[in-house]
Amino acid sequence: MSKQAQGEGKGKGKAKGNGNVKGKAQEKKTPDAKEENAIHFDCEFTTRIRMLFRQKRESLGLAYSGLAQIFGVNWSTVRKWEIGMTRYSNICHRPLIEDFLNGKLDEFLLRSQDEKMSRQAMTKHVPPRMSNALEKIENTYRLCLNYPDLCESLRKSLDALSVAMLQKLLDIHKK
Repeated sequence: MSKQAQGEGKGKGKAKGNGNVKGKAQEKKTPDAKEENAIHFDCEFTTRIRMLFRQKRESLGLAYSGLAQIFGVNWSTVRKWEIGMTRYSNICHRPLIEDFLNGKLDEFLLRSQDEKMSRQAMTKHVPPRMSNALEKIENTYRLCLNYPDLCESLRKSLDALSVAMLQKLLDIHKK
């Protein structure tokens, strides 16, 4: 093969290779319709973001406290975000708030609401002192979520307590 033919072959290969790379780059740059309409949150609660945030929360039927649990903040922080008293959020909240505004958490939040209502209906006839004790257990569990060993210890302790109480009930009924 002549040097000219070899050069032409190399040139064709390079052009072809560049065409493929360019085509791939163009594919990645083309956003889909969802991305174009997505709400981008840069940690600043502008008037528009506050309005969207409030509308979203209300349309899902969430109280400040319900949404605050998701973001790991106090309910008053969510309220301040909405009314503008707090203009910026912590950077760690940015992805969750953006997902919330874009509807990526809707299914989870609605399911959580259903579970909460179901739990409330189930505990409707539980005496207040027992309800408070159950709430303490739930709150303790939430605090331990980042510590699997503590969660497991809490679960084992509750299991042991349940078994002991059931055994006492059996003993009472045997008499």
